Amino acid sequence: MTRPRSRRSEALLFLALVIVAAVVIVGGSLALRASNGTSAAKSSASSAASPAVPQTLASTGAKPQICASCWGDGGPDPTVNGRAQVENGVQMVRVGLDGGYYVPNEFTVKAGMPVTVVFSGSAEGCLAAPELPELGLKGDLSTGTATVELGTLSPGTYAFTCSMGVNEGHITVQ
Repeated sequence: MTRPRSRRSEALLFLALVIVAAVVIVGGSLALRASNGTSAAKSSASSAASPAVPQTLASTGAKPQICASCWGDGGPDPTVNGRAQVENGVQMVRVGLDGGYYVPNEFTVKAGMPVTVVFSGSAEGCLAAPELPELGLKGDLSTGTATVELGTLSPGTYAFTCSMGVNEGHITVQ
């Protein structure tokens, strides 16, 4: 005949099962996010060699990207230089998404002329909410495009980031 379990042993058994389940769920989630970060670094490295703005995943119908800086391998954001295009007297800075990073992420614009940043791509989480913290401006990529008018800026360097502040790019005004 087996001895009945005490409430304490049942509670400890239940707690052990909950801990094992949590470890499996968190471990699987981290592995999935790490594999996304690994492909992000490879994808970003290849785009760094190309001066053209990479095609965003939004235009290919792929699933939304997550922030590689927050959920990737923890490495630094790859630097990809871009150029502003003047349209109707406004300097247009176009930022896409590639591998969970804002790409291009480094721009130089002229002082004394208005600047507008157009973010595009399919993103979720903090990557879908780009910010320009020094200017107190935010965008929303929930529709696939976020246009943020900066106006005429004083000389200096202004960051744009994900809403967590880690996936970062810069606009230098000269």
